[in-house]
Amino acid sequence: MRHAHGIQYALLGVVSRNPEGVHGYALKRQCERFLGSFWQLNFGEIYRVLDKLADEGQIEQMAGESSRKVYRITERGRQNLDDFILTPPTDAPRPLRQELAVKLLFASAEQMTDVLQMINHQREAYMTQLHQLGAQRRKIRCLPMDSFVTGLLIDGAELQVRAELTWLDDVTTKLQERFGAESSA
Repeated sequence: MRHAHGIQYALLGVVSRNPEGVHGYALKRQCERFLGSFWQLNFGEIYRVLDKLADEGQIEQMAGESSRKVYRITERGRQNLDDFILTPPTDAPRPLRQELAVKLLFASAEQMTDVLQMINHQREAYMTQLHQLGAQRRKIRCLPMDSFVTGLLIDGAELQVRAELTWLDDVTTKLQERFGAESSA
């Protein structure tokens, strides 16, 4: 879910977990802990969303002695977050829109050996991603917070990568059967 809507609710959720208030820098750090490497948020994006949430009355800036803007959730924001949580997701399954799919459509039979090498390169990239997800899983086990949901996100990401690897294996087998090309891996 890499929609502005999802980011809005992720930030609203993190603000809601800080009844004493939270400033932008701490909010970014907490989002990184909760969401791991699934979303990369920059400060500009965070402050744009915070301004929007404040304009909508979902968060409020707390009066304080700090030079930083500190925000907390309002009752309206809490109700909006609760409604979002209980509304069924609208994400649809992702269609196969990969660069590799386009390359396969237009590759000639003479290019199959090179295409198979390219597929091996893609497989290596997915294996690197699996390794990184494993490292992230080990890292969250050491955090002093409940990382159950982050673990579920990592599970989902691993399943997607493994599905991509299975698809690459299937593509390789079928290309070899059809064109008799051999991979040099």
